[in-house]
Amino acid sequence: MKTILKSLLLLLSVIFILYSCKQENGEGEGKMNEPKIFNTPEEAAAKAKSDLIEVLETNKDLDLGIDVEKLQNSQQAKMIQYADVDFQKLLTTENVQFLSDISNSPKSMLTPFVMMNSVIGIVEVGPERGGWKVVGLGNKPVKEDLNTARINLTGNADVTVYEVPNLQLYIYGVRKNVSETYYLNFGQHTLRDSTSIQDFYPELHESSIKFQREYGGILKKEQLVK
Repeated sequence: MKTILKSLLLLLSVIFILYSCKQENGEGEGKMNEPKIFNTPEEAAAKAKSDLIEVLETNKDLDLGIDVEKLQNSQQAKMIQYADVDFQKLLTTENVQFLSDISNSPKSMLTPFVMMNSVIGIVEVGPERGGWKVVGLGNKPVKEDLNTARINLTGNADVTVYEVPNLQLYIYGVRKNVSETYYLNFGQHTLRDSTSIQDFYPELHESSIKFQREYGGILKKEQLVK
């Protein structure tokens, strides 16, 4: 399964590189390898959706688990922040109030396109030279997680995807006002039920210590730890 996902992500990266070099309607993008820069993340997401539709329509044998017709008719939902948990802070911090307390600043924004409360596809945009660029198309694992968790992406809550390095884990935080609940597939927790950080963090912290004890030396030697 991991091999399939890695192959899929590699394929999406290749697709993105090809399309980032494309010129559209006679409007040059400067140097060949420079991506087009947009004024807002919404504009970048709209362009990414258009590119994804074009890729799927022109490559009929390409199966990315996305229904092209549904994607065309889907609506852009509220953007999701995408951040990495700092693994070293996870190792050394016993208690936190929010997962953001031990996370880096968001590295990009994920834009879900939804239809009838279902996520049809996802694109990723990131900051670049005072504007925004497309950095990813697809992200099937996150799309499937969001559909399993049934998180409301059209409400007032702010959603963040926290990626935990080394533990191969995505945690979905939903913050409204001053509280944040979480969805994760870890230990006894499933994506179908929300939980508080007090319920899962002790086990997550212990898992990071166990990982570091077993693999830390090897990863440090190979400089793979984020």
